[in-house]
Amino acid sequence: MPEQLPLFPLHSVLFPHGRMSLRVFEPRYLDLVRVCFKNKNEFGVVLIRDGSEAAIDAKSPMPKLAQIGCLARIVDWGAPFNGSIGITVEGGGKFRVLATQQQPNYLIVADIERLPPEVELPLPARASDLVELLRQLIAHPLVARLNLEPQTADGGCMVNQIAQLLPIPEVHKFALLAESNPSLRLDRLLLILDQITD
Repeated sequence: MPEQLPLFPLHSVLFPHGRMSLRVFEPRYLDLVRVCFKNKNEFGVVLIRDGSEAAIDAKSPMPKLAQIGCLARIVDWGAPFNGSIGITVEGGGKFRVLATQQQPNYLIVADIERLPPEVELPLPARASDLVELLRQLIAHPLVARLNLEPQTADGGCMVNQIAQLLPIPEVHKFALLAESNPSLRLDRLLLILDQITD
């Protein structure tokens, strides 16, 4: 059965086992963060395909969203500053967006279907270099503050974390997120890395 989930649409992709920092300042999202933090609820992060992250007024059109998103839970937050809050979120399971509606406060709520958990992928030999790549990415000063625990035992989780941190176009990241087969996602990532290093 579909369930309702509040959404936090972004021009960025969140992956399962990945982490990202968010600066929250719009009233609709400040309320969302307060409720989710207090009740330990999840919300959904979905890529914006067309439109703006901000709602200016009642005439602001709802952005066009990708069909696949990722559950997010708040794992860290900072004290409010100038009316905004900094939070760190970690990606959980993936979901499919079935329908959306915008509430009077402009918060977008979706009917979703949770996608089944992926099968664990033992790290194949062709991906052995990715372990060191992930460690290098996590050691970067801008990433270290996320306190990300590397997932190197499961190839699918490791690919998600690397894809989260790589500076590649979000459309490529979404293609990786939408791929349900961890082995094929690994091959996609290896192809992207080959193109970056050529």
